[in-house]
Amino acid sequence: MKGIGLKDKVNISDREFQVHTGNDPQKNQVKSEVFEEGKFLFGNNESYHIRENNTDKISADYIKRVTHDQHFNTLDEIKVLFLINEKIKQIRQYLPHFRLGKVLLSRNFVEEAISNFRRVVELKPDFIRGQIKLGQAYYKKGDYENSIKSFMDAYKLNPGYPDISNNLGVVYTKTGNFSAASKFLSKVVESRPNYKQASFNLGIVLFLSTIKDYGETEKVIIPARFIRSFKEIIKAKQYQSQLWHDRFLAAKKVLEEGKRDRIVQALHKLQEEIMFGDDSGEVMDFFFLQFMYGGKELENSKMEFFEDAINLEVEKNSNYADYWNELGIIHLIQCREYFLKAVAEFEKSNKIDPEYESARRNSDLLKHNKQGFLILLRAILK
Repeated sequence: MKGIGLKDKVNISDREFQVHTGNDPQKNQVKSEVFEEGKFLFGNNESYHIRENNTDKISADYIKRVTHDQHFNTLDEIKVLFLINEKIKQIRQYLPHFRLGKVLLSRNFVEEAISNFRRVVELKPDFIRGQIKLGQAYYKKGDYENSIKSFMDAYKLNPGYPDISNNLGVVYTKTGNFSAASKFLSKVVESRPNYKQASFNLGIVLFLSTIKDYGETEKVIIPARFIRSFKEIIKAKQYQSQLWHDRFLAAKKVLEEGKRDRIVQALHKLQEEIMFGDDSGEVMDFFFLQFMYGGKELENSKMEFFEDAINLEVEKNSNYADYWNELGIIHLIQCREYFLKAVAEFEKSNKIDPEYESARRNSDLLKHNKQGFLILLRAILK
């Protein structure tokens, strides 16, 4: 079966985004990619299953529909994100800005992410996760000075928070300040020996601090200390997906080649991928933003899409309290949709037969409780 391709543009203010979508018949996968001025921003992937039938026509129509849906969902995603970004600018609650900043950063809308995280810090200066995310956003922009400042602001709030010291270690490694990087990473490894990311990052620091002694054409010998930390992080539970397998394999090939400059580049890239690899809750964040500020009611199909996507993350996030808290909120929102449907259906029954006592009683009960349920939901979502 031939591949299917779609191309479109999205214009927002004076910016233009290009969206390319196609299916890979070999992998049974549809992929959308978003670009701005030729620079790749983000992609959405969806696997599909070819129906078993006696003709190719139904399968071809099915794949066209999946590709079409993926393409236009990606177009809508860009529009909705910038709509929400404008809509919440004046909101004086830190959490919507934090949620939106995370979603924007994961899609490489870096300037917009920074603006939202700065708003978070302004509204709630003691919110450590906001400081951390602001530091990561500045890092992704390449503004290492402000990245260090944001991480240090977080560090002052809680010096014992290991993620802060680990992030500081990464940004100091990037700037070549191996002494500062080693100081922060060693502190984490001493207090949290099982923190594999910090141990790996410390291994990189020790490796890179000696690699400068090699000539450009001289083959680099990989230190045993680094090899151990590399093997440990590869075995970590959260890095068992095909995506991470490919990333580690690419780095391993560069290490085996032994070319100094390529090794430095590959290790910095891997550090960054690990730093930004924890996007836990990002699907939930986008769901809440669309529900609260997206400008229109979420259809049932959209609700089901988000629930399926969130359920896929159960294994990765099962030990995070906020994951279960937010999953519970999503189910409450679904209850709201069914609640409002039930109200309309009881009213329709009552309209058809005003003497039908059961429908009249059910309708009255729900009407009396409707406002209380919606007030409860709004209070939880604030």
